[in-house]
Amino acid sequence: MCQFTTILENLEETGGLVVELAGDPGTGKTRMLTRFADEARRQGYQVLRTGCTTVTQNHPFRALAQLLHTNPADYSDTQSDELVTLLRDLAAAPSHDVPDSPPHTPGGSRCLMLHRVRHLLQGRAKTGLVLLIDDLQWADPGTLEVVDYLLSWPVTAPLLLVAAHRPRQSALRLQDALGHAVGLGTARRIDLPPLTLAESAHLTGLPANGPDLLALHQESRGNPLYLRALAESAQQPVDAVFDAQGLPPGWFSSRLLAELAQLTPDETSIISAAAMLGDRFALEDLTEVAAMDPDRACRASARLSERDLFRPAGPGLQLTFRHPLMRQVVFADLDHCWRRTARGHVVAMRSRAGTPAVELAPLLEEVPPASGDEDRHVLAQAAVEIMATDPDTACRWIRIALRAVPEGGEYSAERVELLTALARAQGLADAPQGALEVSDEMLALVPAEPRAPRVRMVVYTALLDCSLGRHGRADELLGAELRRVGDPDTDEEAALAASLTVARELVACVSGTLPDAEQLRAAVRWARRGGDRADELGALSLLAARQVTLGQSAQAEAAVDACAGAADSLIDAELAAHPEYLGVLGWAECMLGRPAEAESHLQRGVRLAERSHETHLLPTLLNQLATVRYQSGRFVEAREAAASAQRVAPRTGSSHAVRLAATLEAVAAAQTTHDVRAARRAAELSEALMPVPLGPLSRDGHWHVSAALWLADAVRDCVHPAQWSTTAIAAFGGPQLPRVPASLRPLACELLAEAAARAGRPDPTWADRAEAVARPSSPAHRAHALAARAHVLTGPDAARQAADRYQEAARLFASAGMTGQQARTLLLAAPRLAEAGHPLRALALLERADELAEWCGSLALRKRIVQQRLRLPKARPQQRPPVSPPDAVAGASRVPTPTPTPTVASPASGAGRAVAAARVPVTPLTPLTDRERQVAVIAGTGKRTREIAEQLRLSPRTIDVHLTRIYRKLGINSRAALVHFMAETG
Repeated sequence: MCQFTTILENLEETGGLVVELAGDPGTGKTRMLTRFADEARRQGYQVLRTGCTTVTQNHPFRALAQLLHTNPADYSDTQSDELVTLLRDLAAAPSHDVPDSPPHTPGGSRCLMLHRVRHLLQGRAKTGLVLLIDDLQWADPGTLEVVDYLLSWPVTAPLLLVAAHRPRQSALRLQDALGHAVGLGTARRIDLPPLTLAESAHLTGLPANGPDLLALHQESRGNPLYLRALAESAQQPVDAVFDAQGLPPGWFSSRLLAELAQLTPDETSIISAAAMLGDRFALEDLTEVAAMDPDRACRASARLSERDLFRPAGPGLQLTFRHPLMRQVVFADLDHCWRRTARGHVVAMRSRAGTPAVELAPLLEEVPPASGDEDRHVLAQAAVEIMATDPDTACRWIRIALRAVPEGGEYSAERVELLTALARAQGLADAPQGALEVSDEMLALVPAEPRAPRVRMVVYTALLDCSLGRHGRADELLGAELRRVGDPDTDEEAALAASLTVARELVACVSGTLPDAEQLRAAVRWARRGGDRADELGALSLLAARQVTLGQSAQAEAAVDACAGAADSLIDAELAAHPEYLGVLGWAECMLGRPAEAESHLQRGVRLAERSHETHLLPTLLNQLATVRYQSGRFVEAREAAASAQRVAPRTGSSHAVRLAATLEAVAAAQTTHDVRAARRAAELSEALMPVPLGPLSRDGHWHVSAALWLADAVRDCVHPAQWSTTAIAAFGGPQLPRVPASLRPLACELLAEAAARAGRPDPTWADRAEAVARPSSPAHRAHALAARAHVLTGPDAARQAADRYQEAARLFASAGMTGQQARTLLLAAPRLAEAGHPLRALALLERADELAEWCGSLALRKRIVQQRLRLPKARPQQRPPVSPPDAVAGASRVPTPTPTPTVASPASGAGRAVAAARVPVTPLTPLTDRERQVAVIAGTGKRTREIAEQLRLSPRTIDVHLTRIYRKLGINSRAALVHFMAETG
């Protein structure tokens, strides 16, 4: 607008000038002309304005006559008006003269008449005249001829001609003349660029930094017309045809349809075919869908491109609409019967070309199938493919397919299959209640025979009920179906009975009741009889979990070994439908103090659950994975798993899973930062998750108790010891801890022993109980018992004994792969060793603890180590360089081996020997368990798997499993690399 104002102010001096106002449809050219007219009148100029249309293109000088307020239809021989006579003569004159010929050249009669028009306009512009012509691309040839002449022979009077046009639709001759005049300085060009984001915010009234505005701005491409239409349609109810938004508003559709009304029948057929084909289309596709001769289709397509209705779509010969809104308007205006016929052509054509189902489904959504089997199959397949990334769209497509399923019993299986997919999609779309309602609908539809589909639906619905906390309903559902199956007579019935029994005992386990051993043994027999190895693994895993909970250590160790071997022998396809079995196995392994094995199986379970869209299982699996990683001292990775659980837990509707994920994330965050507020929040969340003191564990089960204990272990340094002890003893059923699984009682006793010592009331009873319940075969159990005894050994006289027990506990924690516990126990040992008169050895322990804490990524632990180092006696050897800055430690990726410790004292000196004696070895093999170290050492000599198995009296399959874990922990990928690694490490 500033440019136009400046031009008007200088018009008296510059004389005649043409201003080209260029812009695409909808960019605001007409609105800008109105502002120009107001400004010109404000400055005292006479303003004349007109607009061209497709109707006036065949009427000579119609636009010019309208501009000068003269109606060419009133021409008569008797009229004496000079302009009328001139226009009549021009319309009748031959058109072969060259327009830019000088007016007095021979044969220049037409040019002479154009010169008279110029002279007439100059006379009328003596006091200032502004002529505004809109949509010049549709002007008749005569008007364009006059404009061309004025560009070549400008008037000297203050005459301003403003010509607004669409460059894409303007004749090449006009574009060339305007460009040439701009180059000579006799014309100025004003382009209307796309709106900025701030301008879009002003036009729509939306916040400039809001996501809604950004989406509208990008979709409109900065075009004011499309922006307004999109903004209005976004506020309307969503139309069934267009999923992103409702149809464009009526005023917008009317405007575009008026433009389309001028098309020929062939052009209308081609643009209709284009609307059926979607956003992009090729000429040969248009020809087939429109059922038109290729030459006619080519000509019609070319004319549509000239009208700027079609535009090139990137490289190649594909085309697209001027804007997606135009396609919506054209599509909505199509005859419904023609739509259905054309949709059949398009689907058949694209299916022959191998188009994926995901690309065909949107077309079937726009024109829903009436009954076609192939169309329903395409929608169902597309929904499965897109379910993980866009579950809402998957739900919509499945519902369209369901509406197209014919009535009748022969289609019940297809309807059940679609309902199953719909339930899973709703679970992914954060609608677990909807998924359950769909499952109930499925059960009402599934007939009793054949039995297998119904049993699968019952198991799925029961586990969904269980994830929503409806344990009683799940048990009733499974029990009723088991009674319907009865005592299995055939192998198929045995497999179904096994599946139902395992699911029922799993629900019991989750609800807090120990699974029934006899039922599980029967399930193992049935599964073996039916050849279902996955359900056999499920039954064995639940038996192992039961034995672990009851403290039957020998049986539990053997059962977990057997389950691990069975799980590792199954391929993913066999376990795809049951990731929860890997979760049960991982939980049992975690309870036995086998974090590496537990992590391997839990990671596999997460991967299978994600792949099979079993969203309701993910929170539990991810929470378990976070716990195992925390137990292993890998706090950064634990935090990542907990954060993933937080993202998916709300979809399941399980409030406990949500709280547990938030607590685990807070606990890991407290370790990986040294923020006191983070630690305090972690402690508060952990205390809130303690089990209800009274009543059975029917709500949260043994996993809840286990999680509460592990969380208490994680925040033991942040809680008020006396208050926590009182709460814990009540929550766990009293001093005998009957509600705590036997495999976790050493940990519980150690926690209570430390809390009592920190409260100033050491209680040897907890150390006695820890030693009584610890399994000799479990390094973790023995470590907790030793730490519990060290906690209650107070006073200077007992300092050395406490330090020795802490150091032995640290060694056992290292053997169990619990690096975080190892570092913390060394931290506890250091001040007791210094109290016993060995400050140098205490310093060595702190150095070791710092190395391990750095490997774990624990800034909180490293901060405590620094503080403890400062409390040691001042006479000490040169210290290790300061710990890395918090940001560097938190952001750095961990390597599997700790940084080598600098030499603290000469090994030959007495101090050096004392330090060396106190050190717990930290080597490149530290991340491995004892068994994995044995396998690695033997494999490093070059022996084959069978030879290693014979030497260690294990199966070759078990050796392969150990080698896989060794490769992952050491960051290598082959047997040759392991041999080289072991040779380098000695």
